[in-house]
Amino acid sequence: MIKFLISLLMLLRQDAFGAAEELQTIIVKPGDTLWSISNTYLKDPKKWNEILKYNRLPSADPSIALPGMPLKVPVNLIKEQYRAARLVYFINEVMTRKSGGADWKGVSGGMDLYKGDTLRTRVDARADVKFYTGEILNLFPNSIAVLRPPNDKNTDVRLMAGEMRGLRSRVVTPSSRITPKTKDTEFGAKIREDLTTVVQVFKGRADVEAGGKTVEVPAGFASEVKMDMAPSKPVKLPPLPQLAEGSQTALANGAAAQFRSEGGVVSLGNLGKGPKAGTGVKPPQGELPKGANVPDLNDKALDTAEVVKMLSVGSPVQSYHLQVSKDQTFTTTALDKTYDAFDKIDLNETLPAGNYYMRVALIDLLGFEGKFSAPRPVRVGR
Repeated sequence: MIKFLISLLMLLRQDAFGAAEELQTIIVKPGDTLWSISNTYLKDPKKWNEILKYNRLPSADPSIALPGMPLKVPVNLIKEQYRAARLVYFINEVMTRKSGGADWKGVSGGMDLYKGDTLRTRVDARADVKFYTGEILNLFPNSIAVLRPPNDKNTDVRLMAGEMRGLRSRVVTPSSRITPKTKDTEFGAKIREDLTTVVQVFKGRADVEAGGKTVEVPAGFASEVKMDMAPSKPVKLPPLPQLAEGSQTALANGAAAQFRSEGGVVSLGNLGKGPKAGTGVKPPQGELPKGANVPDLNDKALDTAEVVKMLSVGSPVQSYHLQVSKDQTFTTTALDKTYDAFDKIDLNETLPAGNYYMRVALIDLLGFEGKFSAPRPVRVGR
């Protein structure tokens, strides 16, 4: 019985120890000591000896200078401002530049990103970053963002160009500062060519500050901030899509929008009333005659809950971002392109025959891109 209790206690200790083994890499500069590293990075410098458990060092003396080397340190011991963010997802060409560096290098999945690092997405590229404190950054194509700028303690992201979507992230742009006001605040920020910032709040509330004035923007509203000017008053955006009769998704203008696929041809149309039968009038591109039998993607309509996830607050839709891949993870894509809302794409003419997965993100009138739909299988080849 005693042996059993001892074994059980040992297992519990191992479990507790294993739970704290989420490690972060800290790069040691030549001449640094365990004392100096602990005073800089650890919440409690007295716990310098914890570092010895995870690294082979030339000496256990905390006052001995160490060579330049990486050190593994438990994340829970590190001060929040020095904790890394993690690149949890990326697609296509995404580059990173270390703080104080000049060279851009390609990223790798799951890599750590540190205070002052810059992330850059190229054409059709995306990157999702999660901070250890819970904030989330979704970086869209042609964007540049600095993570935890060293000279600003109250900023998670400095958006230099492009577009982002954030959860609880404190963001600075060339013309504004955006501060979430609730724990679930989710918003988008987009920088136009003239450096005007458009802020669109999807959930919660956010303060938008510029020109010595602060405006609170609630969910379902947007604010525009021009350079050297105060934020505009929040503007209410059209409502989210509602489920209409027959599982159609009605937009604010009363028409219905559905993403469809039949025989490898995909489209997103406003399916209003078509011309009367027998009139000989061809329906406009993207529209179908009333009652036309066109099966939805994978014979399953996108329901309201899914469309809400795909759309940003503003609607109707002006375009859609289509991705096609051989695998459900979309690590590599066979097609990654944005189309006008009324474009029809024949994948049979674009891709080799075979089985694929596809997903779509809708883009509203302000240019904000929503979240991708769940992957759906599609067969290409007549």
